[in-house]
Amino acid sequence: MELKGRNVVVTGASQGIGERLAHEFAKAGAHVLVAARSEDRLAAIARNHNGSFLTVDLTDPDQVDGFVDRCVERLGHIDVWVNNAGVDTSAAFTDLDHATLRNVVRLNVEATMILTRDVARHMLSRGSGHIVQMSSVSAVVPFPGLTAYAGTKAAITHFSESLRLELSRTPIGITVVSPGPTATEMWDRIESASVDFTEPVLRRFRRLAFLPTLHPDKVARATVRAVERNRPHVRLPRRYGPFHLLAHLPRQLVTMTMAGVRLDVPVPAEDSAHPGHTL
Repeated sequence: MELKGRNVVVTGASQGIGERLAHEFAKAGAHVLVAARSEDRLAAIARNHNGSFLTVDLTDPDQVDGFVDRCVERLGHIDVWVNNAGVDTSAAFTDLDHATLRNVVRLNVEATMILTRDVARHMLSRGSGHIVQMSSVSAVVPFPGLTAYAGTKAAITHFSESLRLELSRTPIGITVVSPGPTATEMWDRIESASVDFTEPVLRRFRRLAFLPTLHPDKVARATVRAVERNRPHVRLPRRYGPFHLLAHLPRQLVTMTMAGVRLDVPVPAEDSAHPGHTL
């Protein structure tokens, strides 16, 4: 997809990878709408990139419902949607209280699925679009202290791959981004909370040179390139590639089995004036 002049929405864009994604999409010539809870931070980022912003708390179901409509009202239409908003866990699973677990699942899974559903309907009605799902290497590589987080990212990866089959012959592209440890506040929290519980594992991984820390700029640049080239995956660092390939093998077998199967993806009823796509 040529990004110049396109409308891009990035959730969770007030810091870390989300902020750098906004920067890279803007560099490519897109108009970027950034979304998160921090109004002051969003306003500064939008101003720096001649973009726009909307505040939203994606842990609140009432704000998730209708948020895509708010973005469409602001932009007119959406060409690229990036589900980057997420929250981590950095403690033993049995130490997490119910409220924390519900918050992790609500933001990382429920909000992502609902927003994906709503923006996919919008894109189907327009006949084009691209959705980026921010997953993690933890979706395929288990790690103590990230149990709840890893579970939600595995859910999003598998959900996105299944959705890709449904939309495989529509004009909607899907890219799943699965970075390893990245130099953000999230990873800083994981390392600072690891002294008693996960430090032995971190120490072992560091000794084996198996915990390279990515710069968020590298993740953002690779993601923008993937959207431009309609690539299905971004997997960094490369040394984790074999884990992804092994985990993806059953999905690839299903994809091969589905070859030639024709599905009908209906255009949403409220957008029935637009032509449909027969699969």
